[in-house]
Amino acid sequence: MDLSDLPTGTLAQVSSYLPAPSRALFAVALNRHDSSLAIVGNHQFLDFGEIEKDLAAKISDDDIKGVLLCIDAVNNLKRLRLTNCINITGVGLDPLRESAIIQQIDLSLVGDHESPMLDPEPPISCAEVISILDSIIQRGEDCSLDHLMFPKVWRSERNTESDFHAFLTRYNGYLSSRADICLECNCNLPGDGHMLRMNGRYQYGTQNFTCYDCKRKYCDECENEDGLYYISACHRCERSYCAHCKIVKYCHYCENNICVDCIDFKECSQCDEHACLDCILADRVGWGGCRNNCCADKIWCNYCVDHGAVSWCEKCNESYCSDCCNSDVYAVEFCGNCETSLCGQCRVKKCKEGSYCERRWGIHCERSCEQLSFPVLLKDREKMQAQINELENERREQSNKINELKRKVKDLTGGSGELAEV
Repeated sequence: MDLSDLPTGTLAQVSSYLPAPSRALFAVALNRHDSSLAIVGNHQFLDFGEIEKDLAAKISDDDIKGVLLCIDAVNNLKRLRLTNCINITGVGLDPLRESAIIQQIDLSLVGDHESPMLDPEPPISCAEVISILDSIIQRGEDCSLDHLMFPKVWRSERNTESDFHAFLTRYNGYLSSRADICLECNCNLPGDGHMLRMNGRYQYGTQNFTCYDCKRKYCDECENEDGLYYISACHRCERSYCAHCKIVKYCHYCENNICVDCIDFKECSQCDEHACLDCILADRVGWGGCRNNCCADKIWCNYCVDHGAVSWCEKCNESYCSDCCNSDVYAVEFCGNCETSLCGQCRVKKCKEGSYCERRWGIHCERSCEQLSFPVLLKDREKMQAQINELENERREQSNKINELKRKVKDLTGGSGELAEV
């Protein structure tokens, strides 16, 4: 018996354990047009990111077309994401032509919080897809489409003479005609005349004011009680999110808004300034460690470093956080007379050499440096005494073991000190 000969109910039950794209591909492979919709079910959301990345990369335009026909996409599908379908031209999207129900189409070919840059460049064709998109927005008031995400390969260069830019102009006019309003302040959108970014290269061709996840619309001026904009565009994944769906933070060093799901952020340990992990790893941020390893997870911004959050020894260049400088005698201290910052060991070393307490600005600071060195010497003495005590305890333990062995030998030899023959 062939698999396609099984009853529709059985096949539907088996396919119910599969993600939506796999279920649709399964129905296409069965080639049972009379019962394919029963096997697949009524799907309003189709994301090829739900299947294995390697499998999605092998999907062809014929596969896409078969899936869309199988689910009767023109009458059912509201959201489509072509995640990881990096080998299609887009001609397989033809079943969506003149759809009045589709609301969102993501053609970026990448998953959540991934860079839109693909290498090698995907073959998705602007010419093939634009005619389909035009047929959708030309429905006017009957059209439900309110969010498009285009491939980066189309957006990498701004060309006002291109077919893509011409479509952006038509799509921008369609979106503007919808007369959307900000859900927070009720102002009319768009406030600057563009629902799309069409000027300059920065995120060219992306959509303004609309959250990628929930599709709520906000203007770019409204802030919530935490001081976050209600809508922000992530510089990394180039998607816009509202404050209800994702947290988008501003890095004070690269001066970009980035999703916290795209990259980790850290906050200055003394103020509320944020830095993204890229800037931290690139050493753009003030400082991120202490000689004592007491604060490996902490960072300080450049301003706080310049204002005493961290101190460096002028001789060995070791750094200490302000907490350690206040509590550890070996940390860096500043001599107000000779105006030098040294760690405890370097200060003692220079004082012992007799060359440290030089006169600066006509002031002799020998007593001041001796006072700063005295606690270090006391701590050194305590450490040395602790080492002496530890060695003495080890000596006693070894001596006790030797005496115990001597007693055992004496018992075995009958007191003669020589082992008796067995």
